[in-house]
Amino acid sequence: MRHSAEDWVWEQMFNKLPCGAVLISAVDERVVMVNERFCDYTETKRSDLLHFKPSEIQVLSNLSINQTLQSLTQNTITHLQWDSNFICSDGKRPQYSVELSLLKHPLHGDYQWILCCLERRNLVNESTIPAIKEDELLALISKSGQDLVTISDTDGIIEYVSPSVTEILGYSQEEMSGRNRIEYYHQVDSQQMKEPGKLYSDEESFTRRIRHKDGHYLWFETSFQLIRGLQGEITKVLAIGRNITKRKTDEDTLAHAQRIAKIGSWRWDLITNKLTYSDEMRRIFGYQINTNEPNHNSLLSLVIPEDRKRLEMAVGKAVLGEADEIIYRIQLLDGQERTIRALWEVSLTVEGRPMEMIGMAQDITEQVLIEQQFRVNENKYKLITENSLDFISSSTIDCSTFLYCSPSCFTLLGYHPEEMVGTSSFDYVYAEDIIPLQAYLKQCLEGRSLTPITFRYIHKDGRHIWFEVNCKYITTQDGQKKEIISIARDISERKLMEFKLKESEQRYRSLFEYNPSAVYSMNLDGDYLTANKNLQELTGYSLDELVGMYFGPIVAEKDMDRTLFHFNQAKEGIPQSYDLTIIHKDGHPIEINTLNIPIVVDDEVVGVYGITRDITERIRTMEEIKKLSRELTLLLNTVSEGIIGLDMNGHVAFINPAGAKMLDYEPDATIGRSCDQIVKEIRHDGTFYRGEDTPLIRSVKRGTPLSRTEIVLWRRDGSSFLADYQVNPIWDHGERKGAVLVFRDITDEKEIIRAKEHAEQADQAKTEFLTMMSHELRTPMNGIIGMIELLKTTELDENQENYTNILMESSESLLHILNEILDFSKIETGNMTINDEPIDLRSLLEVIVDLFSAKAIEKGLSLSCSIDSDTVPDVIMGDALRLRQVLVNLISNAIKFTHEGSITMSVEGLHRKGTDEYTLAFQVKDTGIGIPAEQQHQLFTSFSQLHPSLNRKYGGTGLGLAISKKLVELMGGVIGVESSENLGSSFYFTIPTCTLNDDNINN
Repeated sequence: MRHSAEDWVWEQMFNKLPCGAVLISAVDERVVMVNERFCDYTETKRSDLLHFKPSEIQVLSNLSINQTLQSLTQNTITHLQWDSNFICSDGKRPQYSVELSLLKHPLHGDYQWILCCLERRNLVNESTIPAIKEDELLALISKSGQDLVTISDTDGIIEYVSPSVTEILGYSQEEMSGRNRIEYYHQVDSQQMKEPGKLYSDEESFTRRIRHKDGHYLWFETSFQLIRGLQGEITKVLAIGRNITKRKTDEDTLAHAQRIAKIGSWRWDLITNKLTYSDEMRRIFGYQINTNEPNHNSLLSLVIPEDRKRLEMAVGKAVLGEADEIIYRIQLLDGQERTIRALWEVSLTVEGRPMEMIGMAQDITEQVLIEQQFRVNENKYKLITENSLDFISSSTIDCSTFLYCSPSCFTLLGYHPEEMVGTSSFDYVYAEDIIPLQAYLKQCLEGRSLTPITFRYIHKDGRHIWFEVNCKYITTQDGQKKEIISIARDISERKLMEFKLKESEQRYRSLFEYNPSAVYSMNLDGDYLTANKNLQELTGYSLDELVGMYFGPIVAEKDMDRTLFHFNQAKEGIPQSYDLTIIHKDGHPIEINTLNIPIVVDDEVVGVYGITRDITERIRTMEEIKKLSRELTLLLNTVSEGIIGLDMNGHVAFINPAGAKMLDYEPDATIGRSCDQIVKEIRHDGTFYRGEDTPLIRSVKRGTPLSRTEIVLWRRDGSSFLADYQVNPIWDHGERKGAVLVFRDITDEKEIIRAKEHAEQADQAKTEFLTMMSHELRTPMNGIIGMIELLKTTELDENQENYTNILMESSESLLHILNEILDFSKIETGNMTINDEPIDLRSLLEVIVDLFSAKAIEKGLSLSCSIDSDTVPDVIMGDALRLRQVLVNLISNAIKFTHEGSITMSVEGLHRKGTDEYTLAFQVKDTGIGIPAEQQHQLFTSFSQLHPSLNRKYGGTGLGLAISKKLVELMGGVIGVESSENLGSSFYFTIPTCTLNDDNINN
């Protein structure tokens, strides 16, 4: 604040105020100024008060700055006032009146300060009460005979009661003096009066019921004046009660009437801006508005958004003095929606300014719903009438003249409604049906309850249509029949169905009578109701004997329990089919097959149909077939040869026990499988035949016989045996049905086992010897190579250096031979392991090419490598060391046996769709000396050379290709060669692999 001359004057005036005053900042809730009188009242120094917050000052402890600002700015009142107590240091409790006002900033115009004024209230001395003269008190009381004045202590003991008590309540003053006020109140109110602050209050009045001396209760509105002593303590309670029984009764009656009519009332004082709602008004609004409200915002918050603006506009006009009526909708917190009809009137001052609005609000939700339902029903009836497929009409009683015809008359009869209205309904009725229709209408007029009538209308095109018609007379309020309403439904289709049903019944009768099987019906007790002649012939009983007869005596005793079971199942609604034996009337048995079918009427089983056929001859034939089948089975189970039946696609249809045993299969496990999966046959190169390449499959599909001898077949466990087999097609009436395979084991198993054991022992001894010798020779060989390396570091003449190089080459060749022998022994003993790790295939092949580039250039050869990038992945899973060893062996041989031309290494891939699996095909092709066809089978044999002269010329142990073959097989692949003498060779091998994925990484 600026300290101008006016400011100093203002501060002096503030300090000289006759009441205690304190100025509070509305911005930061800080005490800005305080005068001396406020310091005296609160017994606090000015310097201390300036450091307090308002809520820390005892007389202002209940002050909320935010609520104060909201109350003073949003309402029309200019100040707030309440009473507050202060406890002095000497224990006295003086009472103060606190008044709050807002101060505006002189320049900005906004509210920045709150002025709080504190005035001490005068205490009423207890001794002054008796000073009132009795005649003055009586004169005061006599002014209002409906007022009841009492003086009591703080516990409610009555010390004085006005003489009006006798007229109002029927008690004398002496009867009530000295008694507690609570004793005279209604039980409910007396319980409330025992609660703290409810016996009396100087801030609010209470409306309660007081008992008259004769027992009935009167309503009183009581206000209180508390009389305090010098120390501020309450010494006496002065109560003034006014009899408001009539007003309360009127209010209750009005509230009850409002509740019945669902009408609430409200009053808006436009001067004080006080809005009052009745209880019914609050009930209609779900008690979400209070009895007294400072404005209508609470009510507006319940109005649905679509209606709120319209209501606000109406209220705005009402404030200006316009009476109005409006219908709007509200939504309560529970989601319930109500429709409100509101109207009001405005009272004006003498100057013509609106001062008060009184209005009512009626809950018309039910009325609106009824009106909506009425409109919906009206639309439905209209929709039904105009869109119904039935012909709806109204006509006069006397001559049946059409007054109304629904639009369906055009669809049904070919006439538009306007063509038929005004004409007689009999003009359109088929001539033969007019008299029955007239008689029907007459009976309706007489009030008889009749079923619908059927007759024929004549279509505009001349054809007649069957209708089923319901008629009803419409009467006036005095009971006079006014017109007749008719609803006609086209039943031509139903008439057609009735005709078809009749025809169907005749068809059923024909089916029943002329059925080649015995057809009959039974009730639920098993008694025959109907039967055709075939049942009579089958059983030997006549129709008269069968009808009413129980089926039990006809059934053979051995089948009686089973027959009863199936019959009871049919009674439960489950159709049955079974075979049984019945006894003919002359005593001989008959084998029959019976169908029991439930007879269902209205979802209830009322009987059982039976259809029976004589199966005696069929059973005899089946027995013969079973006998032949048993004999055939015995024959197949007895022979020692394997016999397999194959269908047209080469799938196993049956296999005898001997064949299943030879192939190490369970018979059931072979059925339906392709024969190449069961009878496994290998080619000369050691690979298995698969699919269409299998000679057996080709023979079956072509329908040609096949005979093969001394063929090696493989069992399921991987063992093999030598066999002969023969395939012959099966013909049935000139049509090929498949083939039969007969095979036999021609191997002397004991001799093979002995020979195999001797071979394995010899092979084991050879392997152990090779392994030992390889290890024993490599140790001194490494020493020799080491000494040669040291010798080469010394000063040597030309001859010595030449001798040293020869020694080194010979030593390395010998070490290579030892390594091959050691690898071969590892493979033979099963100690060779294959790793599964990621391989950068392109890098591996580049290293191999670099390894042999110098040697190829030295011999004048071209060495190249090609990879099909479309089918070969960059990274595969496998054993890089063993793959490199195979490729090195093949390229080394190619360079060794090629004197001119080129050597080409290539890789192609085959991807299995839907997986990450590949099959890679490697090929090393050269233009060398080639291999004769008759010697190619020796290539992959251990320690094998094609010719001694080759060994002398080129060297080697004959293990390289054998080791490569074993390594390829360990990696899951196969290796082979294609070659012609003097035209070069092409070595190829395949290995299965897969690409790198998350599973490979985790593994």
